[in-house]
Amino acid sequence: MKNLILISLFILFISCEKDEGISKIPSISYDKIEFKKSTNNLNQDSLILTINFIDGDGNLGLSNDENNYPYHPYNAIIDQDFNWVTFGSNSVNPPLYVYEPNGTYYPFSTEDNRPSYNCENYIIDTISSSSQLDTFLIQKNNFNKNIFVEFLKKENNDFIIIDWKRIFDEEFGCGIDFNSRFPPLNISNSSQLLSGKLRYGMVSYGFDMILKNDIFKLRVHIIDRELNESNIIETPEVTLEEILVE
Repeated sequence: MKNLILISLFILFISCEKDEGISKIPSISYDKIEFKKSTNNLNQDSLILTINFIDGDGNLGLSNDENNYPYHPYNAIIDQDFNWVTFGSNSVNPPLYVYEPNGTYYPFSTEDNRPSYNCENYIIDTISSSSQLDTFLIQKNNFNKNIFVEFLKKENNDFIIIDWKRIFDEEFGCGIDFNSRFPPLNISNSSQLLSGKLRYGMVSYGFDMILKNDIFKLRVHIIDRELNESNIIETPEVTLEEILVE
C-alpha cells in the first residue's frame, strides 16, 4: 500500500512574558480538532489538531537540522567487542549494549535475540568507520521528535491504538506515523515564559479508509529542548463527520 502522511504545523500565536513561577516543564491542553476533505484528486484529507501550550522557560522547538545528541535519530546496538550488530552478522558476541553518540552505553540484552527484519529495529545506513551500506540493529531515540500523536479507535467499548506504520506496510512496519517536530518558538533564545497555540496539520488518504464512521480520539504530548515531557492529553471522542469543516 502506498504510504501518504504529510505533516504541517502552524503557530497561531505566541505570548512572551516574564517568568512568574510557571513550571519549566511544558504543559498543554486541548483546543479543537477539525477534519477537512480533499479538494484534489489525490484524496489527501486533513486532520488538524490545535493545542494550547505554556512553558516557564520557553525552550520549545527543534530545527530540522538538529540531529546531533541528544536529538539524534537512533542509538546503535553493539556487542561485547564493541562491534555494531547487523541483521546478517554471524559473529555477534553477547551481551549486547545500547551505544549513544555521546559515548554512553548500557545493557540491551544478555543474549543475541535479534528480531526478524522490520523498520522499527533496523536501519539501512553506513557508519563512520566504513562506507559500506549495511542493515544495523538500532534503538530509536524518542527525543528526535518533540510532538507525539497517537490515534485510538473505539472497538467493543475499548480504545485500540492504530499502528499507522503497519497499516501502510503490514509486513515490515515501514510506514510513517504522526510523530514529528515543531520549530523553535522562542527566537530570542532567552529564558522566558512562553504560551500560545499550535495548529498541527496531518494529511493522509488513510483517514476515511481507517476511521470511516468509527469513534476515535487522539492522545498527545510534547517534549522541550531539555527533554522534559509535558502532560499527556486526549481529545474528546469524535467521528470524522462530527468534526468535518468546509
